[in-house]
Amino acid sequence: MIIVYSTILLGILGLASGLFLAFAASKFAVKEDPRVKLVEAALPGINCGACGFPGCSGFAKAYADGKVPKEGCIPGRRSGVPEKLEAITKTSQEKILAIWKESGEDAEKALQKLLSATGTPPKPVPKKPVRPSPDEVAKYKGMLKDNELASLIYGALPNIDCGLCGHPGCAAFALKLAASEEKPEKCVPGMRQNVPEKVAKIKKMSSNEIKKMLEETAGDPKKIKEKLGG
Repeated sequence: MIIVYSTILLGILGLASGLFLAFAASKFAVKEDPRVKLVEAALPGINCGACGFPGCSGFAKAYADGKVPKEGCIPGRRSGVPEKLEAITKTSQEKILAIWKESGEDAEKALQKLLSATGTPPKPVPKKPVRPSPDEVAKYKGMLKDNELASLIYGALPNIDCGLCGHPGCAAFALKLAASEEKPEKCVPGMRQNVPEKVAKIKKMSSNEIKKMLEETAGDPKKIKEKLGG
Protein backbone atom coordinates (compact mmCIF):
# COMPACT_ATOMS: atom_id res chain seq x y z
CA MET A 1 0.00 0.00 0.00
CA ILE A 2 2.88 2.33 0.88
CA ILE A 3 4.40 1.68 -2.57
CA VAL A 4 1.10 2.62 -4.28
CA TYR A 5 0.84 5.88 -2.32
CA SER A 6 4.48 6.68 -3.03
CA THR A 7 3.94 6.10 -6.77
CA ILE A 8 0.85 8.35 -6.79
CA LEU A 9 2.72 11.06 -4.88
CA LEU A 10 5.65 10.94 -7.28
CA GLY A 11 3.25 11.18 -10.20
CA ILE A 12 1.56 14.25 -8.72
CA LEU A 13 4.93 15.88 -8.01
CA GLY A 14 6.09 15.15 -11.55
CA LEU A 15 2.93 16.66 -13.05
CA ALA A 16 3.24 19.74 -10.85
CA SER A 17 6.89 20.18 -11.83
CA GLY A 18 5.99 19.87 -15.52
CA LEU A 19 3.24 22.47 -15.24
CA PHE A 20 5.55 24.83 -13.35
CA LEU A 21 8.31 24.50 -15.98
CA ALA A 22 5.83 25.10 -18.80
CA PHE A 23 4.50 28.20 -17.04
CA ALA A 24 8.03 29.50 -16.40
CA ALA A 25 9.05 28.93 -20.03
CA SER A 26 5.98 30.82 -21.23
CA LYS A 27 6.36 33.61 -18.66
CA PHE A 28 10.05 34.30 -19.18
CA ALA A 29 10.41 33.48 -22.88
CA VAL A 30 12.21 36.19 -24.86
CA LYS A 31 9.80 37.56 -27.45
CA GLU A 32 11.12 37.98 -30.98
CA ASP A 33 11.42 41.56 -32.14
CA PRO A 34 8.87 41.98 -34.96
CA ARG A 35 11.04 44.73 -36.46
CA VAL A 36 13.80 42.17 -37.12
CA LYS A 37 11.25 39.81 -38.69
CA LEU A 38 9.92 42.60 -40.92
CA VAL A 39 13.44 43.51 -42.06
CA GLU A 40 14.18 39.87 -42.85
CA ALA A 41 10.93 39.62 -44.84
CA ALA A 42 11.99 42.67 -46.87
CA LEU A 43 15.30 41.02 -47.89
CA PRO A 44 15.76 38.76 -50.95
CA GLY A 45 16.26 35.68 -48.78
CA ILE A 46 19.10 34.24 -50.84
CA ASN A 47 21.67 34.24 -48.02
CA CYS A 48 24.51 35.17 -50.38
CA GLY A 49 26.70 36.78 -47.71
CA ALA A 50 27.48 39.84 -49.86
CA CYS A 51 26.55 42.05 -46.91
CA GLY A 52 29.25 40.47 -44.76
CA PHE A 53 26.83 38.70 -42.41
CA PRO A 54 25.94 34.99 -42.16
CA GLY A 55 22.75 35.11 -44.21
CA CYS A 56 19.76 37.43 -44.37
CA SER A 57 18.79 36.85 -40.73
CA GLY A 58 22.22 38.11 -39.62
CA PHE A 59 21.83 41.26 -41.71
CA ALA A 60 18.27 41.79 -40.43
CA LYS A 61 19.44 41.72 -36.81
CA ALA A 62 22.36 44.06 -37.56
CA TYR A 63 20.10 46.51 -39.41
CA ALA A 64 17.51 46.52 -36.62
CA ASP A 65 20.37 47.30 -34.21
CA GLY A 66 21.48 50.22 -36.39
CA LYS A 67 24.82 48.63 -37.30
CA VAL A 68 24.47 48.62 -41.10
CA PRO A 69 23.01 51.02 -43.70
CA LYS A 70 19.84 50.26 -45.66
CA GLU A 71 21.93 49.89 -48.84
CA GLY A 72 23.99 47.10 -47.22
CA CYS A 73 22.01 44.36 -48.97
CA ILE A 74 23.65 44.48 -52.40
CA PRO A 75 21.28 42.12 -54.28
CA GLY A 76 18.30 43.93 -52.75
CA ARG A 77 19.16 47.33 -54.18
CA ARG A 78 17.39 46.55 -57.46
CA SER A 79 14.29 45.13 -55.77
CA GLY A 80 13.49 48.11 -53.54
CA VAL A 81 14.99 46.76 -50.31
CA PRO A 82 16.45 50.14 -49.19
CA GLU A 83 13.03 51.79 -49.58
CA LYS A 84 11.33 48.99 -47.63
CA LEU A 85 13.88 49.19 -44.83
CA GLU A 86 13.47 52.95 -44.63
CA ALA A 87 9.69 52.50 -44.28
CA ILE A 88 10.24 50.03 -41.44
CA THR A 89 12.70 52.37 -39.71
CA LYS A 90 10.34 55.35 -39.89
CA THR A 91 7.41 53.39 -38.43
CA SER A 92 7.00 53.64 -34.67
CA GLN A 93 7.39 50.56 -32.50
CA GLU A 94 3.76 50.89 -31.37
CA LYS A 95 2.52 50.90 -34.97
CA ILE A 96 4.74 47.93 -35.82
CA LEU A 97 3.39 45.94 -32.87
CA ALA A 98 -0.18 46.75 -33.89
CA ILE A 99 0.42 45.66 -37.51
CA TRP A 100 2.26 42.56 -36.28
CA LYS A 101 -0.74 41.47 -34.19
CA GLU A 102 -3.26 42.34 -36.92
CA SER A 103 -1.29 40.13 -39.32
CA GLY A 104 -1.28 37.15 -36.97
CA GLU A 105 2.49 37.53 -36.53
CA ASP A 106 2.99 36.66 -40.21
CA ALA A 107 6.05 38.62 -41.35
CA GLU A 108 5.12 38.74 -45.05
CA LYS A 109 1.57 39.93 -44.37
CA ALA A 110 2.77 42.45 -41.78
CA LEU A 111 5.34 43.86 -44.21
CA GLN A 112 2.73 44.35 -46.94
CA LYS A 113 0.42 46.09 -44.45
CA LEU A 114 3.21 48.37 -43.29
CA LEU A 115 4.33 49.28 -46.83
CA SER A 116 0.74 49.99 -47.79
CA ALA A 117 0.20 52.14 -44.68
CA THR A 118 3.37 54.15 -45.34
CA GLY A 119 2.65 54.59 -49.04
CA THR A 120 5.91 52.93 -50.09
CA PRO A 121 5.65 52.39 -53.88
CA PRO A 122 5.91 48.74 -54.88
CA LYS A 123 8.91 47.65 -56.90
CA PRO A 124 9.06 44.45 -59.00
CA VAL A 125 11.00 41.76 -57.16
CA PRO A 126 13.38 39.83 -59.44
CA LYS A 127 12.98 36.09 -59.57
CA LYS A 128 14.92 34.43 -56.78
CA PRO A 129 18.02 32.69 -58.17
CA VAL A 130 18.07 28.92 -58.07
CA ARG A 131 20.98 27.36 -56.24
CA PRO A 132 22.68 24.61 -58.24
CA SER A 133 22.38 21.01 -57.12
CA PRO A 134 25.43 19.21 -55.65
CA ASP A 135 25.68 17.19 -58.88
CA GLU A 136 25.79 20.36 -60.99
CA VAL A 137 28.45 21.90 -58.75
CA ALA A 138 30.55 18.70 -58.91
CA LYS A 139 30.18 18.52 -62.69
CA TYR A 140 31.62 21.98 -63.31
CA LYS A 141 34.28 21.63 -60.63
CA GLY A 142 35.47 18.53 -62.48
CA MET A 143 35.84 20.60 -65.65
CA LEU A 144 38.25 22.99 -63.93
CA LYS A 145 41.10 20.46 -63.91
CA ASP A 146 41.50 20.89 -67.68
CA ASN A 147 41.46 24.70 -67.51
CA GLU A 148 44.17 26.37 -65.40
CA LEU A 149 42.89 29.90 -66.05
CA ALA A 150 39.38 28.96 -64.91
CA SER A 151 40.82 27.13 -61.88
CA LEU A 152 42.65 30.25 -60.74
CA ILE A 153 39.62 32.46 -61.37
CA TYR A 154 37.50 30.00 -59.36
CA GLY A 155 39.86 30.51 -56.43
CA ALA A 156 39.22 34.27 -56.59
CA LEU A 157 35.43 33.88 -56.44
CA PRO A 158 33.41 33.65 -53.17
CA ASN A 159 32.82 29.89 -53.73
CA ILE A 160 29.33 29.95 -52.23
CA ASP A 161 27.43 28.76 -55.34
CA CYS A 162 24.58 31.23 -54.73
CA GLY A 163 23.41 31.33 -58.34
CA LEU A 164 23.09 35.13 -58.43
CA CYS A 165 25.27 35.28 -61.53
CA GLY A 166 22.76 33.13 -63.38
CA HIS A 167 25.08 30.13 -63.64
CA PRO A 168 25.06 26.80 -61.78
CA GLY A 169 27.76 27.59 -59.26
CA CYS A 170 31.09 29.39 -59.04
CA ALA A 171 32.96 26.79 -61.09
CA ALA A 172 30.54 27.20 -64.01
CA PHE A 173 30.88 30.98 -63.74
CA ALA A 174 34.70 30.72 -63.62
CA LEU A 175 34.67 28.73 -66.88
CA LYS A 176 32.56 31.46 -68.51
CA LEU A 177 34.89 34.18 -67.23
CA ALA A 178 37.93 32.31 -68.52
CA ALA A 179 36.31 32.14 -71.94
CA SER A 180 35.46 35.88 -71.75
CA GLU A 181 31.78 35.01 -72.10
CA GLU A 182 30.79 36.76 -68.87
CA LYS A 183 31.67 39.81 -66.81
CA PRO A 184 33.00 39.43 -63.24
CA GLU A 185 30.66 42.22 -62.09
CA LYS A 186 27.81 39.71 -62.28
CA CYS A 187 29.22 38.09 -59.13
CA VAL A 188 27.27 40.24 -56.67
CA PRO A 189 28.73 38.71 -53.46
CA GLY A 190 32.18 39.20 -54.93
CA MET A 191 31.86 42.95 -55.36
CA ARG A 192 32.91 43.69 -51.80
CA GLN A 193 35.75 41.17 -52.19
CA ASN A 194 37.12 43.00 -55.24
CA VAL A 195 36.47 40.03 -57.53
CA PRO A 196 36.44 42.12 -60.76
CA GLU A 197 39.90 43.50 -59.94
CA LYS A 198 41.23 40.05 -59.06
CA VAL A 199 39.87 38.50 -62.26
CA ALA A 200 41.42 41.33 -64.29
CA LYS A 201 44.75 40.70 -62.55
CA ILE A 202 44.59 36.97 -63.30
CA LYS A 203 43.81 37.57 -66.95
CA LYS A 204 46.94 39.69 -67.29
CA MET A 205 49.10 36.82 -66.00
CA SER A 206 51.06 34.58 -68.34
CA SER A 207 50.29 30.86 -68.52
CA ASN A 208 53.51 30.16 -66.59
CA GLU A 209 52.51 32.61 -63.82
CA ILE A 210 49.06 31.01 -63.58
CA LYS A 211 50.60 27.56 -63.39
CA LYS A 212 53.07 28.68 -60.72
CA MET A 213 50.35 30.20 -58.51
CA LEU A 214 48.24 27.06 -58.79
CA GLU A 215 51.23 24.96 -57.78
CA GLU A 216 52.14 27.25 -54.86
CA THR A 217 48.58 27.22 -53.54
CA ALA A 218 47.72 23.65 -54.53
CA GLY A 219 44.59 25.19 -56.04
CA ASP A 220 43.21 26.06 -52.59
CA PRO A 221 40.76 29.01 -52.96
CA LYS A 222 41.70 30.47 -49.58
CA LYS A 223 45.41 30.50 -50.45
CA ILE A 224 44.67 31.86 -53.94
CA LYS A 225 42.73 34.77 -52.41
CA GLU A 226 45.65 35.50 -50.08
CA LYS A 227 48.06 35.52 -53.02
CA LEU A 228 45.80 37.88 -54.94
CA GLY A 229 45.52 40.22 -51.98
CA GLY A 230 42.70 39.20 -49.66
